[in-house]
Amino acid sequence: MSARKKKTRKSSTRSRARSTIDAGLRDLERRMPANLRGPVRDLRANLRALREQIDKARAERDERWRRLERQLRSDAARLLRRLEKAVSGSGSRKASTRKKSGARKSARRKPARKKTTRKKTTRKKR
Repeated sequence: MSARKKKTRKSSTRSRARSTIDAGLRDLERRMPANLRGPVRDLRANLRALREQIDKARAERDERWRRLERQLRSDAARLLRRLEKAVSGSGSRKASTRKKSGARKSARRKPARKKTTRKKTTRKKR
């Protein structure tokens, strides 16, 4: 059973904050003298671009978190299945495993290596 998506109020709170900030900056722009309206307008544009970058980064973070959470859940489920399998069949498996492992070890033994002697090399005298 998959988990239900939780609805958050973060997005509505963010949008309200955005609209409040935008309204404040528009009001500030109107009150400014004509020669300062341009920089305030640029400031609004830069803030808007910054908000978009932050929203994009948050969305990427949330997606990575969901992917990681999904992976952790599947790993936990897989490990739980392995544990249940090991616990349920532990009595009959141990005896048969011991017999098999003893037979395999003897078959794996390698023959002893012969010792080889190296020829002695003589040094040239100078």
